Amino acid sequence: MKELNRIKEQDMNDVNGKEAKPKMNGQEVKTSRLGLGVIIVVVLFVGLGIFSFIWPAIKANREIAGRMICNRNLSNLAKGMWMYCDAFGDYPTPDKWCDLLLEQGNVTEEMFKCPGNKKQRCSFAMNPNAKRNAPDDLVVLFETKGGWNQVGGAELLTNDNHEGLGSDGLTRQGLGCNVFFNDGHLEFVKAARIGELKWDVEKEEKLHARNARRPEIGEELEYWLANMVWHHRYSNDEICAATGLAEKEIEEAKKRFDIRADNRPERADGAPLLVLPYPGGRHPRIGFLEGAIDPQRETKFSVFTPWDANSYVVVDVPEAVWSNLGLTYLAHTHIDTIWIKQGITLEKLEWNRRPDGGLDIRRKLPNGIEFAVAVTPTRDAVLMEMRLRNGTEQKLTDLRIQNCVMTKMAKGFEQQTNENKVLKDPYAACRSGDGKRWIITAWQGCHRTWANEKCPCFHSDPKFPDLEPGQEATLKGRLSFYEGTDIEAEFARIKETGWEEK
Repeated sequence: MKELNRIKEQDMNDVNGKEAKPKMNGQEVKTSRLGLGVIIVVVLFVGLGIFSFIWPAIKANREIAGRMICNRNLSNLAKGMWMYCDAFGDYPTPDKWCDLLLEQGNVTEEMFKCPGNKKQRCSFAMNPNAKRNAPDDLVVLFETKGGWNQVGGAELLTNDNHEGLGSDGLTRQGLGCNVFFNDGHLEFVKAARIGELKWDVEKEEKLHARNARRPEIGEELEYWLANMVWHHRYSNDEICAATGLAEKEIEEAKKRFDIRADNRPERADGAPLLVLPYPGGRHPRIGFLEGAIDPQRETKFSVFTPWDANSYVVVDVPEAVWSNLGLTYLAHTHIDTIWIKQGITLEKLEWNRRPDGGLDIRRKLPNGIEFAVAVTPTRDAVLMEMRLRNGTEQKLTDLRIQNCVMTKMAKGFEQQTNENKVLKDPYAACRSGDGKRWIITAWQGCHRTWANEKCPCFHSDPKFPDLEPGQEATLKGRLSFYEGTDIEAEFARIKETGWEEK
């Protein structure tokens, strides 16, 4: 009877929700808390593993959706612009364009926003040079960091509103931005092409006319066409900008010399790295264009990568020369040099092309300061040398040089970030998106290594010793390529070559 009552009591406990203790052969079995904990940890670990696997895809899809919403909103604004044109004959007044579209363009406040920039009232700006009768490829509306009735050009444009996964699986900002063009089409312009956007046709035509170097008919024209078509892969518009030639002249010359993009000669095995004068006509930067207006081509040369015949970096030597006199030389327009302040215009020069594939140039400034640069390609590296002579009657001090390596046209190196740079005096290196390739530069007498993510570019900038009148000094530099992941070992290997003493 006691056993029967005990069984009934156990059944009532089960019905009332009390914990029923498991039994085996009539004996209670103790549950292991440690075992339960292990099970929970395993489940959490597996769950986190699955989540980490699918999260990049979720994030990528979210970014694509955001980009589509941004594109749709800009499309609605574009329709509003066209509706305004139909009613008033031209685009809205630039400094009131948001207000006028709200009043007359049949748009809503929400259409002024990009999901990647939700906090701002408007994520777009208007090009003040936009006119309905302007060329089709002129920018009308574009993405910015935010504001209302914003007006401007390249200095306001941002590509930070959209991110995605790079080839290394890491999240990257700066993929590109949505742009509305004068012919009515919208396009997501990738970061590498932002520098090609047209903002002011009249200004660009004047700039191209000023920068154009018309080659002599014959061998010189043939050389530059081969340079631009075979290697730099220029469009006819870019060739026009670089040479001042009309498109008809360019097409006739291409046929005469049989120069086409598909008949580039093969380079011999074991040939030195290909170095060519940079022809201009295409801006070597992606961003920070306001810091490099009217770039001069005579200080710039292209070094083509050993793994891709269509990829190259543009090296600017010297980009700038500083001294106790101030900014003594600058290879573009940004900050006034001592010559601009005096109303002096420096003559245009060209690289001397040597039979060994090297280049050299010499410039004598109005006060007697002279600099010369020699570039010699080898199979493993491009060796550079810069000589500076004090031709003035006073001592020169604080002789700092900026030498720039720009990666816009090197496939895999065009990301606008400094996270892919390693700066270890005197070496400055840039890593490809997949982490397997590197571009490395170094200069003797380096006083600073640094990088600018907007351009993007990186520097190993040397400093000359002080020079008395009549004295001169020479510094050596180099640029090389590396395939691998141990960049520190590559720095050590380069150092062992004794490049600074050779």
